[in-house]
Amino acid sequence: SPSAAANFDIAVLLAVPGLINLVQGLSGNGIGRLICGVAAIAYGLLLARDGIHIKKTGRPAMPQSRMLVLGFVFLSIYMVGLYLKHAG
Repeated sequence: SPSAAANFDIAVLLAVPGLINLVQGLSGNGIGRLICGVAAIAYGLLLARDGIHIKKTGRPAMPQSRMLVLGFVFLSIYMVGLYLKHAG
């Protein structure tokens, strides 16, 4: 089962480049950067939420299968952002 510490670590690792991309996207450096930033921050927040729930209850907030699917959804959105970022 996932640990709260691992979720928090990954959330922080996603938040740093996510914030950089988000700020760059909002300052007019392309929609791709904005999409990458939003996807990374959204998944980071989901992991942080799950980590908080694990700390409080000892159990994840959602089944691992659903978290895995959501991870792939956010990764897909991120990849679209990367494509737009480098295609233009």
